[in-house]
This record gives sequence, C-alpha cells and structure tokens, in this order.
Amino acid sequence: MINKKNKSLIIIIPARLNSTRLSRKLIRKISGIPMILRVAKSASKTKLGDVIVATDSKQIQNLCSKEKVDSIMTPTGIKSGTDRVHYAYNKLDKKYDLILNLQGDLPIFNKEVLEKTVSLFNDKKTEIGSAVCDLNINEFEDKNIVKAKVLFEKNDEGFAVDFCRVIKNQDSFYHHIGLYIYTHDSLKKFIELKQSQNELKRNLEQMRAMDNNMKIKLVKVKEIPPSVDTYQDLKKIRLLFRKNK
Repeated sequence: MINKKNKSLIIIIPARLNSTRLSRKLIRKISGIPMILRVAKSASKTKLGDVIVATDSKQIQNLCSKEKVDSIMTPTGIKSGTDRVHYAYNKLDKKYDLILNLQGDLPIFNKEVLEKTVSLFNDKKTEIGSAVCDLNINEFEDKNIVKAKVLFEKNDEGFAVDFCRVIKNQDSFYHHIGLYIYTHDSLKKFIELKQSQNELKRNLEQMRAMDNNMKIKLVKVKEIPPSVDTYQDLKKIRLLFRKNK
C-alpha cells in the first residue's frame, strides 16, 4: 500500500444531474437518502482523503450543503466525468498527489477497493489506476457493464489492453469498476487530449487514454461494488438496503 503520510489524495465525485439511462438518478433516494450523498459519505468514511462533489446542479449542491458535504459547481456542457473532475480540481486551493474520480452511482463499496487501486501507483509506469473483478457469463452482452481486457502480471495487477461493452467470450475480459485514479500530471495530460473515435463510438472515456498510449493499470478485487445504471438496478439496491436494515 502507498504510505498515506507521503501521498495526499482527493476523492472527487462527478455528479451530472441529467443522466441518460436513468433520469436524475443521483438524487433518487435509497432508504431515504439521495444516492449522491450515500456515495460521498461512504467515501468520507474511508478516511483515505478529502471528498468533494463536482456537480452542474444547484439541487445537488443544496443537498450537499445541507449535509455538510463539500461541493463545487461546474458547467453543464462538460463532455465527460473526468473533464468535470479536472475542472473542479483546478478550482481547489490545495493540490494533491493523487486524484480519485469516483462515480456517483456506486452507493456501496469497500475501502479495500480504493486502497488497492491507490497502491497501483507504487509502479512508476502507472499513469491511471482502476479496478476490475470477475465477469459473469450473463454480463457478456449487457451494455451497461463495461468490460476491461487485462494482461495480469503479478499480485492481481496488470495493464489494460482494451475496454468495450459487449463481448462473445471471456478472453481475458473482466468487469470494470467505475473508479479512476490519476496523478496531477496524468489528469492534465488526459484532459488535453482530443476525444478519440473509440471514445465517442463506445461511449467510454477511458478509450481516449488507450488510443493515446496512456498506461491504465488495473487491480483485480473480489467484490463488485454494485452500480446503478437502470431503474432495475435502483430497485435492487433499495431492496438490499431494506434487507440490511
């Protein structure tokens, strides 16, 4: 693991209100609490670094303000979550060694997932860090689940070869988990790149990095943090929280 005394970390959660597949999903409530607040509070509980929500919505900012969650307003027309993270980061007075882009639709995740992803930066070749877990056969053609092709080296770590939404067979593909960690330099490098054809065609911003030979290192973890992409996902998460209560 990276020595936290030597590496400072900021967790930025991009929070666009008008999501495509599930309208206004980040303010939909899970056991009475809006999803974006669940994600932000879960991130704060890890105590790995500071947490801030980067949003284009006054409604989301007001929710954050009421619960004492730090937030920054960003323009509506920003083209990707990482672009929104970069915009927010540049507004901060303090600078950090590592910047974690955490998706706002992951209401449940373990601290270990974040820790293991941070530890990828012990390898100086890592420009972007992320995580994967095993892929189920019934997920192969589910376009809502992003697949990462990885060549693992050791300690369940390896560099990404490709990302896509639909596959026909396993072939070294894994379930990609929606978090990315950058250094200040790698985030700046990514943002300055033009959107690639593969990024636009697949609707996967990580393809901008892949198409420009940026090294994305991935760590394999055991558990899948459930993401909320559809109304069915939301129903499952709500049921899970009710059961746990």
